[in-house]
Formats: sequence, structure tokens, C-alpha cells
Amino acid sequence: MSRGYRNYRPRWRRTPSAPRSFGRKVLDYSLMVIFFVLVALLVAKLSQPKAPTQSLAGKAYVIDGDTLSISGNHIRLEGIDAPELNQNCGTTACGQASRQTLIRLIQGKPARCEGNGHDKYNRSLAVCFVGETNLNRAMVEAGQAIAYGDYRDVELQARRDKKGLWSGKFEAPQDWRREHEQLPEAPQPQPDRATNLIDQFVGWIIGLAGGLW
Repeated sequence: MSRGYRNYRPRWRRTPSAPRSFGRKVLDYSLMVIFFVLVALLVAKLSQPKAPTQSLAGKAYVIDGDTLSISGNHIRLEGIDAPELNQNCGTTACGQASRQTLIRLIQGKPARCEGNGHDKYNRSLAVCFVGETNLNRAMVEAGQAIAYGDYRDVELQARRDKKGLWSGKFEAPQDWRREHEQLPEAPQPQPDRATNLIDQFVGWIIGLAGGLW
């Protein structure tokens, strides 16, 4: 065999790719621009300071099962939805029952509410407490309001225990409002002392009877 012979392996050359069309270039650049815009928007959103928490405290007047008034400020209990005041569930006045449950939970004591913005009707959205009791959670736990973004765990337990609304058939408050074209409560004047005493007395009676629900 000749010394001059060498093993020869042909080198495969990569076939040059076809140049991108003008339309493809425009599409690629557009996608790149959209990507960077989305990243910039995300960074701006994350760096945006949160709205300051608003605190309200004082004697609370119960409007319905998910709405309070403190010093003339209407407060919507965030994360729950209770029957409207004049809503019936079958033969039961569930709207009134829900309100009385909230009155009984408050027991005439001062309430404090941690607000987080406002709804489209300019009511403060808040989580409210009496002592250590979370009123929003307690209403769902009692079956007198449904979860509306939060408190799904206690709603499931109320369903299993057939508490309050879950003891029978009822129409979801938002569906009832839609059918009856129910608007949110108009601002009401603060009740007099006699009205508060009557509400507290009725709540106390219902508490002694173990509740109607």
C-alpha cells in the first residue's frame, strides 16, 4: 500500500438556508417587539405600589348580609355574596335571615374594617372584624352567604353540613339581582338608637333559639 495514501473522509458542508422572506422578517421583528413590550408591562405592574389599606372602625349598622355602614361609609364585605334584603328562598325570607345573622355576629360591638379599594358603586370593599372574628368568613361559615372569590373552604363545609342557605334550594344572589334588576342599596341615613336596639334584640332572640337556619 502506498505511503502516500490517506484515509479521506469527505467534509459535509451545511447547505445554506434560504433567505427569509420580507414578510417573515416583519413577523419575527413584530413578535420580538411584542415580547419586550409584555415584559416591560409586567415589570411595571410588579413595581407598581399597592393602594394603601383603608381602615374604618366604629359602631356598625347592618344593611344586609354583606353590607355595613360605619359613620356613614357603606362597606361591602369582600369575597362573599349574601341574599338581598327582600329576597326569599322558597317560603323563607333568606335575605332577612342573613341580615339577622350578621347582626348577631356583631352583637352591637365596635367593628373594624380593612378596606381594599372600592366597587363600581363606590362602596368600600373590606374584610371586617369584631374582636378576632372575621365577619366575612363567619357569614359563609354559617351558610348565610356564598363564597364570591374567597372562603371556598368554609363554603364547602357549610354545604356538607347543610347550614343556612344550603339546607334547601335557593337562587344565587347575583342571579336574583339580575332577574329582579336589583340595584345596590342607596345610601341610607344612620339609624337612631331605637332601631339599633331593636335589631340587637331580634338578633339576641334568634341566638337563644339556636337560629332559624
